[in-house]
Amino acid sequence: MPKTKFQNVIFTLMMAFLMVYAMICYNISLNIGGMSNQVFLMAFGEMKIM
Repeated sequence: MPKTKFQNVIFTLMMAFLMVYAMICYNISLNIGGMSNQVFLMAFGEMKIM
């Protein structure tokens, strides 16, 4: 866990990025009807928009 203010900021940014990426993967998999390797690549394309 973060011990300094700088580590806390970096940890927060990493967790926010990971959460947004996971939710994009979830939404894409719902739209196409299931999980596949293609979902993870498509999610990176969507990250530009988010």
